[in-house]
Amino acid sequence: MREKIRMLTYYCPNCWSTVTEEDIICPKCNFELGVFQQLEYEEKLLTALYHSVPERRIMAAQILGNIQSERALNEFQKIIESGETDYFFMRAILIAIAKIDSSCKLYLLNLATLNESILVKRLAHRLIDIVSKNSEIDEWDHYTG
Repeated sequence: MREKIRMLTYYCPNCWSTVTEEDIICPKCNFELGVFQQLEYEEKLLTALYHSVPERRIMAAQILGNIQSERALNEFQKIIESGETDYFFMRAILIAIAKIDSSCKLYLLNLATLNESILVKRLAHRLIDIVSKNSEIDEWDHYTG
């Protein structure tokens, strides 16, 4: 009986290009791969917002909201301003923003009402209403993972 060999795919945490397990420096962007191991957990999550696998981006956004990462707000703003159209990623970001206790969360949610996606606009308006009423937001969004 032939044994199945499981292959892992490794990514550069800077540019998300595929690298080998043996690479010390990313062949595409010259990022020192060992540097990533030294980053704080929150910084790794912020980096994961740009991962090539959509589910990783969503998970990072959800966790950043759950840990009340104010540092994530700048990255969330950049993503909103970029015109991101992936609804599930935007959903995770907007819910994360609504969870973070910051004076700029209403500004960011209002900014999201300008997104071209009607679904993103509707969610942003709904979250503005929830935040304005100081209503509780579930820790995990069961619709995005």
